[in-house]
Amino acid sequence: MTYASLPAAALSSATELAAVLSVLRQFSAKSGSLTFLKQLHACAIVLGLHRHPLVVHKLISAYSLVRLPAFSRLAFFDSLSADVFQWNSLLTAFSHNVCFHHVVQTFFRMRVLSREKPDGHTLALVSKASGMLRCLRTGRAVHCLVEVLGLELDAVLGNTLMLMYFRCDNPEDARKMFDEIPIKSAASWNALISEHVNSCDGETWKLVRKMQANGEKLDGFTVSTLLPLCTGGGSTGIIRGRQIHGYIVRHLLSLSSELHIGSCLINMYCKGENLVIGRRVFDTLRSRNVFSWTSMISGYVENAVLEEAMRLFSSMPYVGGIMPNEVTLLTILPAVGSLGRMDDGKQIHGFALRHLLADKSSLKNALMDMYSKCGSLVYARCIFDDESLQKDAISWTSMVSAYGIHGKGEEALLLFNKMCSLEIKLDDIVSLGILLACSRAGLVKEGMEIYGLLVGYLGIIPSAEMCSCMVDMLARAGQLDQALGFIDSMPLEPTPSIWGALFRSAVTHSNHKIEHIARKFLIDSEPNNPSNYVTLSNFHASCGRWDDVAKVRKRMKEKGLRKTPGLSWIGINGKFHSFYSADKSHVCSVPTASAFNFEGRVLRDYGSLMSPMVEENLDVPIPEFGQ
Repeated sequence: MTYASLPAAALSSATELAAVLSVLRQFSAKSGSLTFLKQLHACAIVLGLHRHPLVVHKLISAYSLVRLPAFSRLAFFDSLSADVFQWNSLLTAFSHNVCFHHVVQTFFRMRVLSREKPDGHTLALVSKASGMLRCLRTGRAVHCLVEVLGLELDAVLGNTLMLMYFRCDNPEDARKMFDEIPIKSAASWNALISEHVNSCDGETWKLVRKMQANGEKLDGFTVSTLLPLCTGGGSTGIIRGRQIHGYIVRHLLSLSSELHIGSCLINMYCKGENLVIGRRVFDTLRSRNVFSWTSMISGYVENAVLEEAMRLFSSMPYVGGIMPNEVTLLTILPAVGSLGRMDDGKQIHGFALRHLLADKSSLKNALMDMYSKCGSLVYARCIFDDESLQKDAISWTSMVSAYGIHGKGEEALLLFNKMCSLEIKLDDIVSLGILLACSRAGLVKEGMEIYGLLVGYLGIIPSAEMCSCMVDMLARAGQLDQALGFIDSMPLEPTPSIWGALFRSAVTHSNHKIEHIARKFLIDSEPNNPSNYVTLSNFHASCGRWDDVAKVRKRMKEKGLRKTPGLSWIGINGKFHSFYSADKSHVCSVPTASAFNFEGRVLRDYGSLMSPMVEENLDVPIPEFGQ
């Protein structure tokens, strides 16, 4: 049945009504196009059915589905006599489209123009709107009307009123409302628990125990609300997380939304730095969606296991048959930038373009950051200059920081000045970016002026990173005494990064006095950091004090400290290899140092040695998604 067949049919009034309602139901189920809905509405007007209560209700709901609540209101006022059922339909249309002001205004109009008494659904919608608008006065009026109409036994309405009081920053009345609910369902407990989780007041676990004591079982919503709390609190949080995991295993059949719970479990274990169990949860999920894959990839990225994150991302379309969404791309792009894999980054960029995801400002900002970290300022600037990009503070900050990372201070200053002329709000992140640019480029005068502007005029509170950048800028320029004076005048306690910046420059400029001062404070601030003892040992060795070198080494041994050696990375045919200093353990390492005496021979021998191994162990590259 289509709308076109209705006018031509010689049907009775009842049959015509049934036909119109049938098509309207089909539209509601499929969320059809606006053009089809308007034609259907016109057809109802031709048949004289546009004022029928059921048709009006369906039209209101249909226009709400296509995000046109104003048209829902027009359909409503075509009704001859609106009952509470139609008023509720209009209120629901406004509420679903986040038009909470219109919900309250329509309710007041209902009270003035209609003799219909509001029911529990009406008052629940208005209570929700009052909470979203943080209008406590309207919320209290709704609560009074609930008491007058004798609807206080409605559990759903009680839950909505409780949430309204929470959103209006009135937790005392919210708790009273909870206590007055006669039959508390799991939804009532969940609403109370979720608000306590958001407020971080420490009462959450007591409420969970009370919920179980009252005979209510934890459902999927309760579990997903509690799992993020288990990432903190040290061993206590880990134990609670495992207890909840055990509860999920025991009651899995009674819990809904398994995919959502699985994603929450993966996040909980990964944020607790337990990637092994997080991956085990991921592998044991009976079905996985894009959120499950994104959660696991995010866990690897957050724990700096970048190679595994890339491998998992590559296998999404092959193993899971799932394409990444915008959040997945935002998650993997930092890993691409950290590994410097610009070819993979280009493939991800191409996938985003083909699937119409690259129009989002957040993704373009992430692409700018990725390209800059991969060494391509040209590509980053092309994205920044794209007219379709709605530049926000993050866009400007990303580009300023990109120039700063590459030591292009002049270009960074030009962008920063333009940013200030456009009156874009400056924060500590963009402040750090421009100061870093001045430090890398040796623009001491400009950096001091910008620091004075940010702190003195704009009132930005200097962070430890900003102060470290200022010390590094002064010390790099050889102004070590000024850098030490800046540390003394700082409004915060010097951190190890600040003393480290001063120490490195003091070593570079062979200023043993300041080197000794910075080294002493480094040892005092981080007594268990092996890098500080190594630098102290090197300092004594440079001065020929070998007895002191032996003492430092002995002290490190007594503390059980050992510095992790640095790594060098090289990528060949899509596979990355790591090497330590003077490392000969790799199967493809050059056998003798004498090979370096022959120009060009090493590269040829190295390539011939690598070729068989690369062909044997070559990982699957990131696919060209959607090709």
